[in-house]
Amino acid sequence: MSLVYNNWRRLTMNKTLFIGDINIDILMYGLSSMPLPDREITCAGFETVPGSSAFIAAHAFSSLGGKAGFAGLAGTDDNGVLMINAMKNAGISSELVERTDKVKTGVTVNLIQENIRSQVTYPGTISEYSGSMLTPDALSSYTHIHFAGPYQQLKFKGKISSLLALAKDAGITTSIDTQWDATEKWEFLDDWLRKVDYLFVNSDEAVSITGCPGAEEACEKLALLTACPVVKLGRAGAIAISGSRAVKAFPYKVEVKDTTGAGDNFDAGFLFAILEKKLSFNEALHFGNAAGARSCQFPGGTAAKSSYRDIIDFMEAAK
Repeated sequence: MSLVYNNWRRLTMNKTLFIGDINIDILMYGLSSMPLPDREITCAGFETVPGSSAFIAAHAFSSLGGKAGFAGLAGTDDNGVLMINAMKNAGISSELVERTDKVKTGVTVNLIQENIRSQVTYPGTISEYSGSMLTPDALSSYTHIHFAGPYQQLKFKGKISSLLALAKDAGITTSIDTQWDATEKWEFLDDWLRKVDYLFVNSDEAVSITGCPGAEEACEKLALLTACPVVKLGRAGAIAISGSRAVKAFPYKVEVKDTTGAGDNFDAGFLFAILEKKLSFNEALHFGNAAGARSCQFPGGTAAKSSYRDIIDFMEAAK
């Protein structure tokens, strides 16, 4: 009876859990130049905003109209409080967010000069997250689980395979955005690819993972290894393959203010289209591509606050 009830509750809630990093973003934009050794440079402005790939994706998903929960580790410092409050303000459930006073909440400094962006990250809570609250009961409320940026989550990444297997057995769909692996060893990825429903990578990541010379060849190779690879191409749009269906989404011409979080907005848009709106694979790719493009017109990853209607209007205006 408990299993039947949990399945009914999960299906009626249609809720997505975002698991991953928690950190603030310090945006320094309008740099006079990129950093130079032993020289001081200036910037036109700066902001401190809620950040992290997982949070930006969850925030975008919630803004579109989806029901989102979050799992990760936040410090008890001011930045941790900022992140928890940002989740609450965005309507994101934080009941699976752990807290610690042993390490500070992560911080990423984004250095932005026109369309060039460099990042420096203090991992803090990101590398210390263990996922201890992710029990079968805790996951039973969700219909989809999205993992973001696992390669900085040193204590957690080894647990993802078992969570993917648990989700599959429970009928919960899954997705992973790998982000970059600084070692380029892509540990555990072979197993994740076999179990995950949607894989999100950018072109550099796809090429590094597969050893292929280009993104399209990499996507084709990934399609032999996983159910649905989605390769984000930045200004060139996106490509994806599901079974025998290959789809390409073409780029939008926008005035780029900041590309921070564009890929995470893409993920959220694609997942919202598939999970909440039940759009086709082709439509979902185009919707996700539009969500990522629209976010580039705003500073930081969460300022766009795109609604479903915003994305539809954005797509219509681009025709």
